[in-house]
Amino acid sequence: MPPTPTFPAFPVNPRHQVYDDSNSQQNLKLFNPRRAGLQPSDPQLNSEPSDSKPSNAQPSNPQRGQGGSDRDRHRRLHLSNFFTALSSLAENDRITGLFMMACALAGLILANLPETGPGLNALAAWIPLDLPGGLNLSLKDWIQDGLLTIFFLTMGLDLRQEAATGTLRDHKQVLLPMLAALGGVAVPILIYCLLNLGSPAGLRGWAVPTATDVAFSLAALQLLLPKAGPALQAFLMTLAIFDDLVGVLLIALGYSSLGQPSWLLVSLAGLVVWALLVRVANRFCPLWRPLMLLFLLGALAGGLLAWYGLFKAGIHPVLAGVAMGLLTPVTRSHEAEPSGTESTGANPAGTETIGIKQSYVQASSPAEQLDRLLTPLSALVVLPVFAFFSLSISLDQLGPGLLTDRVFWGATLGLALGKPLGIMTMVILASHLGLHRPVGSTTGNMIGLCQLCGIGFTMSFLIANLAFAGSPHLESALLGVLAGSVLSVLIVAAGTIPGRLRSARHA
Repeated sequence: MPPTPTFPAFPVNPRHQVYDDSNSQQNLKLFNPRRAGLQPSDPQLNSEPSDSKPSNAQPSNPQRGQGGSDRDRHRRLHLSNFFTALSSLAENDRITGLFMMACALAGLILANLPETGPGLNALAAWIPLDLPGGLNLSLKDWIQDGLLTIFFLTMGLDLRQEAATGTLRDHKQVLLPMLAALGGVAVPILIYCLLNLGSPAGLRGWAVPTATDVAFSLAALQLLLPKAGPALQAFLMTLAIFDDLVGVLLIALGYSSLGQPSWLLVSLAGLVVWALLVRVANRFCPLWRPLMLLFLLGALAGGLLAWYGLFKAGIHPVLAGVAMGLLTPVTRSHEAEPSGTESTGANPAGTETIGIKQSYVQASSPAEQLDRLLTPLSALVVLPVFAFFSLSISLDQLGPGLLTDRVFWGATLGLALGKPLGIMTMVILASHLGLHRPVGSTTGNMIGLCQLCGIGFTMSFLIANLAFAGSPHLESALLGVLAGSVLSVLIVAAGTIPGRLRSARHA
């Protein structure tokens, strides 16, 4: 009978893959024994010393009676490789960004085709579960209020990890991107409000152009500014972290109505259960697997209770995901040593090897493990589905009037003009105050980076849906987000591509 698998069962984090030092960009190389020319029967995949048996001896099977047949072990190895490849794909900002853009455009096109538009609208309004307690939500609401919580959970996990072991630990390093993020929020709000003065309904969307989509921005930075060094990429990522924090606060303060405050105690109790049981599950990990699984299921129940408490209190429930991520411990656990095996110099990564089976699992904190498990689901399923249904809007009622719609222009210019102007202004002011710009940055690539911060998708789409739910301004706001993001990319492309083409001709 096969041994009880570890929960969660997933491969090594792509962030812990082997670096190729010959590449100046430090591209990650996935360590796959089959790519390296190793077969399952290769001695390098066996945990026993190479001189323990003569070469003509019959290989024993230490898994017989414990780990099942060779076919089962090969299937587990293939499954491990599959999840490793899936995680690597989810970590690729170019692929995930383009996939999300393709889904958003597909939703816009299908919603405006006479053959598919009515069916898509009916699907979005379909109520899949008629649950009590106010949970009779439509499919689109379940995606926006429920499924998107997974994305916010990964956001909270990343924030927790960065605060404990990443760039947010160095206060001097984070001061400049924090100030830049504040400027990149204040100026778009100012532009949007100036364009919508005298329209109380339009002013509801004041926070729509404040968000930066880090996946799209990083992908565009790598494509359009390939000479931008690691310092600039770290600056963009840190800025986006603070940008997300501000977006979470704006949703909590500006687009939540506290209807039943007593439910906040229920949500708090759920968060306490989550925090305690996640830590207990991590502590009992080396002991009894079924007990650890029971604790994890209890933690999940606590997270659902926290989500439902915010939902009933009138606060957007996706914020429960951020809170759960911030409450997940990041302390390193003990190195994973499989029972019955010894760590040798041939196995420096701490991988688990039993017989011919090798599972590339490193000891990591609960936050890293959960992030590794949820990132493929968030990047490849949650965000594309959310973008698809968010942009599934009809353009029939807009027409030429869109060009005079102040909500549309507020979102468009807030992103394409306000974001880069606010960020660059704060960078210049901070430089005069003695804060240093990222190493290797020039005026040109700093301007390009600030312009790419005008790409806003996930958070801007969500805020637009919260601000204009049931309002005719919703379509204008969503199209303004799309137009401002595309315009930001086109401005940088127009400024960089001609020079790169001239350099290529002269080379």
